[in-house]
Amino acid sequence: MVTVYVDGKAVSWADAEQLFADAARTRAVEFRDAAGRVFATTAPAPAADDPDWVKAITPERVAEAMAGPFLTLDEYRNQTGRP
Repeated sequence: MVTVYVDGKAVSWADAEQLFADAARTRAVEFRDAAGRVFATTAPAPAADDPDWVKAITPERVAEAMAGPFLTLDEYRNQTGRP
């Protein structure tokens, strides 16, 4: 038996048509066997007309940015010399 996962959550086969119409364009979809091992993954392709800065936004880069460090507004103002 094969199970479809989107964003780490199992999706029923009854919802597969809607899944591929919507989610597969923007999110990775995994196919797992009965033991839960991933044997295939799909990844959305960037649109051909997207600018380079959009194509550079990858899940890895987002995770790196979310890891910090972060500044408060006051810290930022002090760093840039703005009041």
